[in-house]
Amino acid sequence: MGFAQRAPLAALYNADQQRDRLLAPSFLQVGLPATTTAPFPVQLYLMAGDLERVFDRPEFRPDAAIIPTNTDLQLTAPAPATQRVLIARVAKQPETMRDLTEQAETRRKALAGKSGASEPLQIGIDTFVARLSRPGQAAGTAPFPQSACFIATDFAKGGAIDRRELFAQDRVRKGIADCLSALDAAGAQSVVLPLVGAASAGTQANDALFEGQRTLMECRLINATAGAALGIHDFGARRRNIREVALVQWDQELSRMFKVDAGSRAEKAAQAAYRLYTDQIKLAFRKGLAGEKTTQSDVSGSCKDILNASPSR
Repeated sequence: MGFAQRAPLAALYNADQQRDRLLAPSFLQVGLPATTTAPFPVQLYLMAGDLERVFDRPEFRPDAAIIPTNTDLQLTAPAPATQRVLIARVAKQPETMRDLTEQAETRRKALAGKSGASEPLQIGIDTFVARLSRPGQAAGTAPFPQSACFIATDFAKGGAIDRRELFAQDRVRKGIADCLSALDAAGAQSVVLPLVGAASAGTQANDALFEGQRTLMECRLINATAGAALGIHDFGARRRNIREVALVQWDQELSRMFKVDAGSRAEKAAQAAYRLYTDQIKLAFRKGLAGEKTTQSDVSGSCKDILNASPSR
């Protein structure tokens, strides 16, 4: 079957756009033209969905995924939560889990020896690419992609949500670009990634400005989208194999942020807030793909301490 017929992320995008019409404003498709290294266009999808559904449904399962991890590269650690979506599935195949653990240990030792730091991975910068398919295993038969690129976005015990400077767009863009380049070199044609570096699974304990938790989450999600799009931009000109990339925001997260009871007094206000948020997300996505950073002047509300964070090391 040719890629045009298979295109798992195109199928995912079309199906999820119909699955919950209330979340339709979160969907955007952008096509980028062919390049000197890739004589075919690439389709980019910004969407709302769930990685569990992506991994479990064969018709949606991509060749590869970019997965958040922690600075210790501890695959079974509590944080980040998104990593557990993948590991829970890999762990059901003991031989594959053993292979992955050995690959992680080799990478951990190499990084620790190189950097001399107490934590092998720098947040947003260092990456680890792992093969998940075993020799002789038919492609697409396991409930996870054939390969994954891990990028550190948290500490093994959590807490990165209180460290805003760790999520500067320039840090995340480097990690995303490196992951895409490595997966492309491995032959992946379709890659899915969540909003890496948003730290949106929890609430912030140390928020001096106390912008309000939903506003804080909006700012983090916009910032994460901008960083990912910048990474896609940096990678785009040198791609060879990748034909589609999906950036997925967790649909349950959006429901918690914006959904209210139908017909309630707050319904119109919630819908207006959601439309404003999705407009800002799409702007950040488009600007990033053009190589432009998203700043406080591009959004409403108080996001300056996130969007204007410096890429400190």
